Amino acid sequence: MNNEPQKTKKKIRIPKAVKKLYEKHRKRLPLIIYILLLIAVAIYVSFVGGVFSYVLFYIVLFYPVISIAMIIINYLCIRVYQDSDGRLLYKNIETNYEFEIENIGIFPVSDIRIYHDEATSFRDEFTEESIKLMPGDSKHVKTKLICKYAGSYEAGVLSLSLRDMFGIMKITFNIQTFLRVSVLPTLTDIASADVNRVLEQSLNQNNIVALDTFEDYPGNEFRKYAVGDPLNRVHWKNYARSGRMFIRLPDRAESDMPGLVLIPREQEDKTQQFISRDYFLEYVVSIAWYFTQQKKPLMIYFYNGGVRNVIVSGLNSFQRFYMEDLNRISVMPDDEEEKELLESAGGRGLNLFLKEEDMELGMV
Repeated sequence: MNNEPQKTKKKIRIPKAVKKLYEKHRKRLPLIIYILLLIAVAIYVSFVGGVFSYVLFYIVLFYPVISIAMIIINYLCIRVYQDSDGRLLYKNIETNYEFEIENIGIFPVSDIRIYHDEATSFRDEFTEESIKLMPGDSKHVKTKLICKYAGSYEAGVLSLSLRDMFGIMKITFNIQTFLRVSVLPTLTDIASADVNRVLEQSLNQNNIVALDTFEDYPGNEFRKYAVGDPLNRVHWKNYARSGRMFIRLPDRAESDMPGLVLIPREQEDKTQQFISRDYFLEYVVSIAWYFTQQKKPLMIYFYNGGVRNVIVSGLNSFQRFYMEDLNRISVMPDDEEEKELLESAGGRGLNLFLKEEDMELGMV
């Protein structure tokens, strides 16, 4: 019986400071090693000399240039395809999505990373994997795409990065096959309280009839043009015939119809733009749905290559606005275009005004 004490292996404890330093610079480690190797080879050339040392020095020195050239060649030989069941999607609702990446070149590609932004997620987060493709190989993925914000934007995979074989050089490229989608907001009543407040304020000022009032009114009348009148109400056919300018007065029914003037805003920060536009569109839909439920028509004004207007007067027109026109409300007008919008909406009993910048519903 052996009574000798057994020797236990002592674990080498790495100091926490070293671990933190490693984690901080782990991604840069190949580059650090390359720089140290370049310094070592330069010292070796200085002290030893000779053909071999100079060849080794130039190989190490020009390795980054060769790596960049190879990365670019590999990128030109990569084909990316992506598609979904449709381009009109619902917020936070899954839709079928396919992604394929193929290497049509003659060189293997060892480390491909693909990326998407915060507006998109997948049921199977395949973008976390590193992809390796031999010549002629491809990778095909079928999963579910989820768009987290309302609006019109590029979804799915947006870019990819390639590295050299030692991980020293990395270049990120935007892919060319963008998946442009229009994402519809959730239908809620978030604007109801604000609309009620504005309508009550307007009723107190005798600016609008009750929401459940319906009347028939006679058609347009005319008066002579006065300086400052909007040009879009000029009777141009009469002007061409007689040379005199007259203004077409709106129908009384049209004048009494409430208007809603919309001013989107563009932000530099991409994440804030997604969040802001998502809330803005949900709020706009809520206003339109409020008037639809009250069976009162609403004229909506926005700018998109000119002043546009849409009448929401019932379930059919609301659905058309929600499915077709809403994604057109994305252009931020400048000061002159905003003035043109307000002039076009002028002459109504009530005009609501909503800016994405402050999201405060008020009257013009």
